Amino acid sequence: MIAVVVSVANRCHYCVVSHSAALRKLTGDPVLADQIATNHRYAPLEPGEHAMLEYALKLTADSSSCTEDDVGELREAGWSDEDILDIAQVAAMFNFTNRLASGLGWVPNREYFSLGR
Repeated sequence: MIAVVVSVANRCHYCVVSHSAALRKLTGDPVLADQIATNHRYAPLEPGEHAMLEYALKLTADSSSCTEDDVGELREAGWSDEDILDIAQVAAMFNFTNRLASGLGWVPNREYFSLGR
């Protein structure tokens, strides 16, 4: 979910397509994967998952505005400190790989579009 939301925010075509395919396969729910790819705020997720994705989005779009309050909100949503570090690291890693994929002009494999549907 983090990979898809971060990739959408970064407009990384390759990563949106490939990670949406992976999410479809992982969840077995192509509708949920499409909801997350089009606007995760409307996806039927647990409150903690929504908090996780909002944090990942903030870290992507405006990392300098992140504060301890953001970490506190994740704690309140049920995430442990270890979970929060994992969320931040995953979001950061996908921001990095989005830039590689976009910067190098990667194109998604055709099979990604139908995978898990």
